[in-house]
Amino acid sequence: MKKIFKILLVLLIFIFSFSLLNNKTYAKGDLDRIDEYVVTVDPDFKDGSLNIKIDIKWTVLDDFSEGPLEWVKIGIPNYHAENIEALSSNIKKIKYYSDDGSFIRIDFNKKYYENEQAIFSFKYNQSYMYHIYDDYIIYDYNPGYFNDIKVSNMILKWNKNNVIDITKTTLDYEEIDGYYVYKSPLNYGECIKINLKYDNNSFEYIDPEKTYTSDYEKYPWLLPTIFISFFVLFFVLLFLIKKFTNNPYNRERGFFAPTNWMYYWRRPHYYRTYHNGGVTKEGKPINPPVSSVGSGRSSGGGCACACACACAGGGRAGCSIKDFYHTNIRSEKLKKVLLKKHKSY
Repeated sequence: MKKIFKILLVLLIFIFSFSLLNNKTYAKGDLDRIDEYVVTVDPDFKDGSLNIKIDIKWTVLDDFSEGPLEWVKIGIPNYHAENIEALSSNIKKIKYYSDDGSFIRIDFNKKYYENEQAIFSFKYNQSYMYHIYDDYIIYDYNPGYFNDIKVSNMILKWNKNNVIDITKTTLDYEEIDGYYVYKSPLNYGECIKINLKYDNNSFEYIDPEKTYTSDYEKYPWLLPTIFISFFVLFFVLLFLIKKFTNNPYNRERGFFAPTNWMYYWRRPHYYRTYHNGGVTKEGKPINPPVSSVGSGRSSGGGCACACACACAGGGRAGCSIKDFYHTNIRSEKLKKVLLKKHKSY
């Protein structure tokens, strides 16, 4: 049994390590380009939250490396995103998405191939965005940060109503139709930074408990708890399996069966057959084992596998559809290998 436990443990470590290595992405060129990224912001003067509308023109440059574009994720400040609503007919599904950051994930109702352009729009309400300084409310807003995609034209429009000062910007702005408008192309990882100041009397109610946060998990303690619980349970199960399958006849009496995992089998409850060197001895045993379990058969092996897979490109089909990194690992094959190893010991 010790050898089986070692095999299972090594296999688990191998799968976990392999998944970590495969989290790396190897860029052979841009998969996509954002031709236009328009963010329109209207503060809600009731509670200080932001009503945000986003319009994007997204062009596919490469559909060979990782498949056609099927979904995208757009970064947002934190998980306090509500009333998420699709505004274009090509959006099949839209929802909040946590993936080492806060995003809105959009699934399209079609696949986009090379040189095709996905044009889509959505809106949502974003809270936990302001800072309180004495009698003033400050918003620091920095949209952008596409690490792997260039943006040909980024446009940020912020409603100028009740703004008393723009204290810091990285760009010059225009005033168009009641909005401060900022325009700029963005290279990899770049963003537009603005800082706006309001008198707090401009808002009906500002909750000091709802100042800015960058949290992207509603329950940040949940994942570590599950992770720790998994390993505790794993080792408890190993201990229990070892304890209840350690038959004293195999260790102390010298009896053995045609296969090591089967020490004796049970006919009726009162009648048992033991094996010793292939010679059957029938009858009631002397000093029978007191710790035998169930029918006397040892339990079969099991494998718990936890793996994480992150695919490059964001909107591609990903690991759930194809064997992206050519591991060719299948559950049925794993079962056959483990069963073969199990019988050989």
